[in-house]
Amino acid sequence: MLNELEQLAAKIGRVLHHADTLAAENQRLRADIDRLQAEASQLRADREAMAADRELLNIKIEEAQLRIQSILDKLPTASDARQLDLLGDGTRAASEGTQQPPGEHA
Repeated sequence: MLNELEQLAAKIGRVLHHADTLAAENQRLRADIDRLQAEASQLRADREAMAADRELLNIKIEEAQLRIQSILDKLPTASDARQLDLLGDGTRAASEGTQQPPGEHA
């Protein structure tokens, strides 16, 4: 009977040791979970900030496109008679005979 009690005490000792090991592992895993939750929360905040920045940049791009289009709309077209002769060939002005020397007014 004493032998059986010693074996039982040894088994209880192993179970308690195993329980302590599991408790330590459980505590380590809980710490890891807490750390990962904090990291996930930070990543979510970063993602939301990036989404807000992206939205702001999209608005700025749209505004810039509207300003560019407004500028382009104000530029003379090829069919506009007021268009300057930027190439300097003078063929159209010479053929029309309406070009005045610089400094003279009509």
